[in-house]
Amino acid sequence: MCTINDVRNAVANGVSKTAALSLFTQCDFRLLAKVADELTMKITGDTVTFVNNVVINYTNVCVAQCPICAFYRLKGHPEAYLRSPQEVVKGVLEARANYGVSELHINGGFHPDLTIEYFEELFSSVKKAAPEITIKGPTAAEVDFYAKIWRMSTREVLERLKEAGLDALSGGGAEILSEDVRKIITPYKFNAEAWLRISHEAHELGLRSNATMMYGHVEEPHHIIDHLFSIRRLQEETNGILLFIPIKFVPWNTRLYKDGLVKGPAPTELDVKVTAISRIVLGGVIKRIGAYWTSVGKRIASTLLLAGANDLVGTMINEQVLRQAGSGDALKPTTVAELAHIAREVGRRPMVRDTFHTRLIEVN
Repeated sequence: MCTINDVRNAVANGVSKTAALSLFTQCDFRLLAKVADELTMKITGDTVTFVNNVVINYTNVCVAQCPICAFYRLKGHPEAYLRSPQEVVKGVLEARANYGVSELHINGGFHPDLTIEYFEELFSSVKKAAPEITIKGPTAAEVDFYAKIWRMSTREVLERLKEAGLDALSGGGAEILSEDVRKIITPYKFNAEAWLRISHEAHELGLRSNATMMYGHVEEPHHIIDHLFSIRRLQEETNGILLFIPIKFVPWNTRLYKDGLVKGPAPTELDVKVTAISRIVLGGVIKRIGAYWTSVGKRIASTLLLAGANDLVGTMINEQVLRQAGSGDALKPTTVAELAHIAREVGRRPMVRDTFHTRLIEVN
């Protein structure tokens, strides 16, 4: 029988992989949540942060066709699109005027016809039109794909994107950093080693990033623990990760669900356990852990703020990837005031931050 003192002692002694797996599989989720919350309060106190941002996907065309994804369309599909740099600039300026956003979160699919010059024009145009907007851009997966078709090194791609105006990587594409899982959920994407290597390169170049983990599909507990320790090791080497975001898999419109490999969304108990073990493993190495309301829903997000999470990620205006997968909360726009309410209802102090967690403004 796992007791709260067992969890506290494991944390005090420095959690090993073996101990973390034991806690994750044998301890009640409420015990893990309580200790994770105690740890979070020691690290960052009662603040809950988030950025006010707009999400613009430059294209939904993607040749990878991942079974985990409902967002992609093949080239020539009637719903396929590619946004021009001017369209992206227009969206940024509208979001700044209407919502006061400080960050552009921009990702897309693997479009085989795009050139490095397209991205250079896109980022430089945004910076010229709105120099105060932070561009948090492509995932390591996109960097890997485009480097291959452009016959460039991933480091060169990162250098050129940074020169054009890219400020940070979004951290997506990690999914689960285990090859036996990746061959099922993302069979044609790059491998785990490449995600870690490209993230390392970005940090070396001064491009900081978020880091993510997609859970609640075909992974086993040991995959989650292995993923967390890989993220921790990367952060210990580079100190380049700003925020760790566990993302609950939304299955409804994906091939994994249609093929019967996933029966439905993971239970709330797992949401709590994943968030709590993330804090217990990562400790203060990564100070901010996200309660990603677009994947778990706003009600559960508030619960996760009592289980080790202390960041609501962002307002995520115009988020489409989880919307296409069938997330009910992602269908509804949100505001700074609404995210602040989520924090306050569990007794936390909401603060709007910038991308780099250097400016914090308390929401009145």
